[in-house]
Amino acid sequence: MPNVTDEELKEKVQDGYLVESVEEMTDGYRKSLIVQLTVQADTELMSAPAYWRAARYAPSANTQVSAHAIIQDELAHANIAYRLLEDLGESKEHLVYGRKPHEFKHPYGFDQPLDNWAELVVATGFFDRAGITLLSDVHENTSYGPLKRALIKISMEETFHLRHGEVWMKRLASAGKEAREMIQRAVDWMFPMTLEWFGLPDGLKRHSGQLDYRLK
Repeated sequence: MPNVTDEELKEKVQDGYLVESVEEMTDGYRKSLIVQLTVQADTELMSAPAYWRAARYAPSANTQVSAHAIIQDELAHANIAYRLLEDLGESKEHLVYGRKPHEFKHPYGFDQPLDNWAELVVATGFFDRAGITLLSDVHENTSYGPLKRALIKISMEETFHLRHGEVWMKRLASAGKEAREMIQRAVDWMFPMTLEWFGLPDGLKRHSGQLDYRLK
């Protein structure tokens, strides 16, 4: 049990204190952190099958290798978040294999099939931009030390994914009418999906504890 009350812990973390272990957490802090990490882990995990489906249409062996490297990174990022959840008493085995599909917490964009190379590169250009923005905010502000350190590696690799997407979006946009139209069709449906990543304004969020405990 922690030696502080919930309100005392909130005050400490707002002053810059970093929590390093479950022994320092109140029940409220731990539950809020579990919610946040579950969304992070599930989002990384569910990106892999979506990206793999489209990676089959890579225009060359080299581009397919690049796409598979991105998928491998996303699975590793999911594993990091699930591993942090294990430290909080959760079962990685159950989280990955024991839940029903509707119990996973991830943006709607990964529920949609990615059917071609253009959709894959727009996904890495848009979704990874949203992910970097959100995780950079967490890295800068989180009061949970193990998560702050883990995000250094994750952010570096997500930047590669973003660069891959943006380079290929520009390349296809200048490759002729058919490729440009394919990119535009992908942008038309994926841009609204990207906005959904950011959720509600802070004043309307259901999980306000994530802000009270400075988890992000």
